[in-house]
Amino acid sequence: MTLVKGTTKVPSVLVILLSAAVVCAAADRGHPAITTRAGCLTPQCHARLLEAANGARVESVHQPAADGECVSCHDLALPSGVRFVKGAPSGAADGSESAPAWDQVLCSGCHGEVLLAPNGPATVTGFTDGKRNLHALHVQAGRGRRCLPCHDPHASRQAKLLRERIPTRGKAKIAQEFRGEPKGGWCKTGCHAPKSYRR
Repeated sequence: MTLVKGTTKVPSVLVILLSAAVVCAAADRGHPAITTRAGCLTPQCHARLLEAANGARVESVHQPAADGECVSCHDLALPSGVRFVKGAPSGAADGSESAPAWDQVLCSGCHGEVLLAPNGPATVTGFTDGKRNLHALHVQAGRGRRCLPCHDPHASRQAKLLRERIPTRGKAKIAQEFRGEPKGGWCKTGCHAPKSYRR
């Protein structure tokens, strides 16, 4: 199992204090209160977020989720309808497809905005074809693409937290298959024909 790196480590004591501060506010929103000793990833709660379906092997896990640092992305003081996710729009009027998309703002808080810069240094992301930043290509404002349709924020059976199925605005899901290679990778989706890239 590989862990996705590039996140800022938050001291455990600070995580406990932050958790204690926001958990009590969630009790009246349908989320049970959590003691400072019990994390989110206990067997009775959200442990399944880090497991693959049907006993399949998990290939990648998001580091904050693996560390139980759920407060990196979640705030239990927020409405439960947005799954307590920081910055998530609470309704269609909030512009869920706006640019920069809300999840780009959330993800770049740890991963940095340079990850999406068209002319950013090739060393920032392994998702480059030569000097071309393929992250930037995929999230161009005109296309309305975001981070979370392609990447699972908790765990995935594919490398780089890539989903096996990309959700669409309807109920359909588009297949996505990824193979990492020593100096690049290969991707096949319902969005485009199979493509490979070389760093």
